Amino acid sequence: MPKKTAILLCAVAALAISGCTRSQMAEDEGRITYTRNSEFQGPHLRVFLTLENGRPVSVNTADDAVDTRPAETPVPGHRARDWTFVKETEEGTSVVYALASWDDDNPADYLMAGWWAEFPGQHLPELSFEGSIRYGIVDGPEIDPANPPALPTEGQATYVGQAGGIYSYAPGTDRGEDERVAVLDEYFGTVTLAANFSDGTLSGCIGCTGDLETKRSHFGIFLGNEIRDVQSVTKDYEIHLEKTAIQGNGNFEHEGVTVRHPTRGIVSSGGFWGGAMSSIPDRDGNPRLAAGFNHAEFEEADGAKGSFLGAFVALSDRFRKSEERPRGGQ
Repeated sequence: MPKKTAILLCAVAALAISGCTRSQMAEDEGRITYTRNSEFQGPHLRVFLTLENGRPVSVNTADDAVDTRPAETPVPGHRARDWTFVKETEEGTSVVYALASWDDDNPADYLMAGWWAEFPGQHLPELSFEGSIRYGIVDGPEIDPANPPALPTEGQATYVGQAGGIYSYAPGTDRGEDERVAVLDEYFGTVTLAANFSDGTLSGCIGCTGDLETKRSHFGIFLGNEIRDVQSVTKDYEIHLEKTAIQGNGNFEHEGVTVRHPTRGIVSSGGFWGGAMSSIPDRDGNPRLAAGFNHAEFEEADGAKGSFLGAFVALSDRFRKSEERPRGGQ
């Protein structure tokens, strides 16, 4: 099953502005490139990608949204809304989820995060992940490489925020016959990042603070309506994002990813992660957020195999504790 991952780097909002960028990370190459991927004129959003075969695809709030609702934003002072898009063409079906967070007084200050699942040659109601292409997306002007941050040269900062994506797990022989059912669902958790500006590095973890939670939230349209209790499958897993250099333009990427569990015998794990630091400083002069992408695969002693494919947005402690609180969408 091919799985290209496009990370759309910007802020958490629904389509990006004309200057926004997309970071596309290929799992087999482990690198990120940047191009424009979205347009945002709050609260109207258009998201677009170029697939592996060179075919451009896009969705927009006027023509393709099948569901929309006010959303909670992690960005202090922002307003948020999310959308689910479905678009069918002769070539196949696009299913997209996007959350947009923006400043009412300054629409150029926005962030977008979400997921794109492309099903070449497939049409509703029969959609299968076999042969699909999946993208995690984060996007926004403040992580546009054309406007790099002025990074501090000393000091440290902690970043905390939301992480989520698609989780897959194929149980091994340690599971009973009744439990030996493959899981494909959405996961959510807390990401924590530690920046050391003195040596220009960033490291972190997803799931070290709180548990990773598996729940059907946005993609029931192709994951199906049957929701099973699989919390025991994700509980206590940790995705460690190993130390990587922060480039002068605020970008970072690394192949060092390790999955850990206190009781499951993990015999091998790996992956990569990357993203960008914000060009907007917090009150301490540090980038106010970091946004990016993570992919981790692991195998356990009994033959079980799993993977986490997702995106994250983490705010600096100073920015997260701002007196301005998040607002709901309209």
